[in-house]
Amino acid sequence: MKVSSNFLKRLHLDPKYGLLTARSAQLVLEFFKLLDCKNSGGIDDIQFAAFLSTSTDLSKTQIYKIFDIFDLDRSGSCEFDEFYLLVCILVAINDGKAKHFLYRHWRTCFELLDEDGSKAVSRSEFETLGFLFGFSRAAVKRIYDEFDVSGNQELDYNEFRLFVFAAIDVQEDLERRARRQREKKHGNTAQSRFSTILSRFTLRGSADL
Repeated sequence: MKVSSNFLKRLHLDPKYGLLTARSAQLVLEFFKLLDCKNSGGIDDIQFAAFLSTSTDLSKTQIYKIFDIFDLDRSGSCEFDEFYLLVCILVAINDGKAKHFLYRHWRTCFELLDEDGSKAVSRSEFETLGFLFGFSRAAVKRIYDEFDVSGNQELDYNEFRLFVFAAIDVQEDLERRARRQREKKHGNTAQSRFSTILSRFTLRGSADL
């Protein structure tokens, strides 16, 4: 998922708490009030869809699924506290920190993913919303193969927590590998340029002789 909203791209989470700063939260509140054109204290599914369709590359099906998940009190609308949580996740995604957000707020994320309130996140629930945190269906399958200790295709609190900790380790390992590859590529490029320059001087010196 990609975030395209210039407004969201200007926001960043506080590195210590993994949430918006007070100033950013105030900006989001004012933005929410603009969306809430009916002054009802919440935005309906149409307003919600309009926001996400212009802010991300999500499909209409994904957008309405997210609305159902973030309508935590089943009121038929998304209130500011629910909208605030969504914005925090979108900002984390844009900054490449979705899994770090999952790590810092794993209980809240668990409750979001636990759509049926069973105190466990099923594989189908994770497949439905895993994209919010950058997990493909293949990644979800691997997660359940490794962390579903009970083998019932569900992750309870403890299993989910173990998964979150491991996900961060994997993410950091991938980032280290990416850095090493960039450094190696940069080093190879510099070496290639040096070799080219050296060969030119060698050829020029031979010509002079």
